[in-house]
Amino acid sequence: MNFSIDIDKTLEASLYILGKVPSCDMHKLFKILYFADSEHLAEYGRPITGDEYIAMEFGPVPSLLKDVIKSVNRPNPYLKINIDAKQYFDVVTYFVGAKRACNSDHLSESDIECLDKSIDALKSSNFEKRTKISHNSAWENAKNNNYNGEINPLDMASSAGASFDMLKYIQSNIENQSSFVCR
Repeated sequence: MNFSIDIDKTLEASLYILGKVPSCDMHKLFKILYFADSEHLAEYGRPITGDEYIAMEFGPVPSLLKDVIKSVNRPNPYLKINIDAKQYFDVVTYFVGAKRACNSDHLSESDIECLDKSIDALKSSNFEKRTKISHNSAWENAKNNNYNGEINPLDMASSAGASFDMLKYIQSNIENQSSFVCR
């Protein structure tokens, strides 16, 4: 039960973050994106990226983006798309840098608003703080309900303060989107 991923938005949102947080490790990048996606879901009824977040030991991780970044320095057999990640990212150990500036044409005003809010909240935070705050109710539900660690978008929105009506709207969007997927 997820949204469709928009790989262009995922890459551009990541480049946007890296442009504002130049000394950024994967943990910080992933948590900034997670909280921006959660906030956007709660406020606007859709995520920025559509990436599937997995509840890992140190907090939520965007599944496809993690695989793309890992493919920079070595072939990644788990990568579900054909993309040359070296055009977008430099990776040295756990630190990620942008190879180019973000093309903000792919991001809406509300995307940028939520990205900026998340960047401001987390850019100076340390690993322990980011881990602690990302172990929220959405992360807990994914860990405790054995969904293979997949974080439910409704739980993400709820943890970010979505109203009951917004949660119903998000649920409807997910159902409508899944009914158009060819199997």
